[in-house]
Amino acid sequence: MVGLARYTEAMKKHLSIAGVDHTLIFPQYPLPVAFSHRLLKPFGYNVHDFFNIFPVSAKFSEESVKHFSHQMMASLFTFKPNLKKVVITVHDIVPYLMRDDPHQNQYRRFYDRHMDEFAMNNIRKADRIIAISEFTGQMLVKHLGCPQDKIQIVLYGLDHEVFYPMKPSEAFRNKYGLSEEKQYLLYVGSENPRKNLPRLFQAFGEARRSLPNLQLVKIGPPDHPGQYALLQDMIHNLKIQDAVLWINHISNHDLVTFYTFADAFVFPSLYEGFGMPPLEAMACGTPVICSNSASLPEVTGDAALQVDPEDVAGWTHAIIKVIEDQSLQQDLITRGLARAAQFTWEKTVRETIEVYQEVEQIYTR
Repeated sequence: MVGLARYTEAMKKHLSIAGVDHTLIFPQYPLPVAFSHRLLKPFGYNVHDFFNIFPVSAKFSEESVKHFSHQMMASLFTFKPNLKKVVITVHDIVPYLMRDDPHQNQYRRFYDRHMDEFAMNNIRKADRIIAISEFTGQMLVKHLGCPQDKIQIVLYGLDHEVFYPMKPSEAFRNKYGLSEEKQYLLYVGSENPRKNLPRLFQAFGEARRSLPNLQLVKIGPPDHPGQYALLQDMIHNLKIQDAVLWINHISNHDLVTFYTFADAFVFPSLYEGFGMPPLEAMACGTPVICSNSASLPEVTGDAALQVDPEDVAGWTHAIIKVIEDQSLQQDLITRGLARAAQFTWEKTVRETIEVYQEVEQIYTR
């Protein structure tokens, strides 16, 4: 389950536990949209998917607080300009920030840029904006002109019933061909250019000069074909293809086991709205090395070894140091477990409910 789906599911669950009456609302499809969908679906076009991402209609109770769980739902303000009691959760605005960078641009279709800008320019119309990190909140003010007094920082939680140290079994090792004689780095995520994998592979290749038994496990489906092809060429040129294990789809159980099994977790991302994988790794008792950019320092605190994402030599040194220094490993594990314990969905929902209450007060003054 991807991050946004986890967020929605966790909010539903813990709002119910907190006794908050709520209803999950889905986008509606006006007649032209429904007709277009039926007409084009036989040719492989799913019009509903587009209008799920960029909704134009939904049936709300006028009296209730409306929580848009993703920033793209702000497009509704264009078609319903009089919406009141609206809270929007903004997970990140990275595509908008990177729209003019030819190396980091994430738009794949001709309309993506326009629809993204369309939604971004509507976010400020909400009564309250939940930003999932201080970094995201700062970007909202700086780049979208959102009023500071509308923004509340509410960090993600973590499901500690799912993410906890899980000892790998012999069957698990055999399933993935893992050797007790080797050391393993783990990366969880996509090949999106902002994830900065080329520099990680360079650093990994250099680290193997000192640690020839070092392996890298990359978990996540290849959803950026061009970048995936570039990385495949790169690992062949670096002659590390036999040391990199690519795993596309994996169960939650095996993901948690990989987190626990790894000697270190690496996350060299350039931009993150939050950065959930390092926190998940910490909760599983894994030493974390991550970049010192965007939201990652505020998420990991002093519980991770932080490195400039563009410093390949720095990453090489950090990898070698964590793998070789057992004292440092244990310190990072201890700090990581304590840090991850501070993030709970109960806390996230409690702070979100406070935002709902603020919005209600706006309309009762």
